[in-house]
Amino acid sequence: MQIGPLSIDQAGRSVTLSGTEVPLGRREFDLLEFMLLHPNRVFSRDQLVEQLYGWDGDVESNVIEVHVHHLRRKFGAGVVKTIRGVGYRLGELS
Repeated sequence: MQIGPLSIDQAGRSVTLSGTEVPLGRREFDLLEFMLLHPNRVFSRDQLVEQLYGWDGDVESNVIEVHVHHLRRKFGAGVVKTIRGVGYRLGELS
């Protein structure tokens, strides 16, 4: 899957940005892949927790914020947009 400068190999679970591989943790990859598959949709924190961990997951309350922080650090601040009071959506890739 190619979106702008970002290329994601779903089968190989790898991501490149402008031809350079960017190492991602399992959940970071899952979150980015999920958002790329639904580029115009806003997801609540709870929806993302359910997607990444399922309802059975015993996760810390800020786990999504941590994953979003890591993605922003690796791809730029605009990769995931915060929609205040609602959740997150895919942003611009630079």
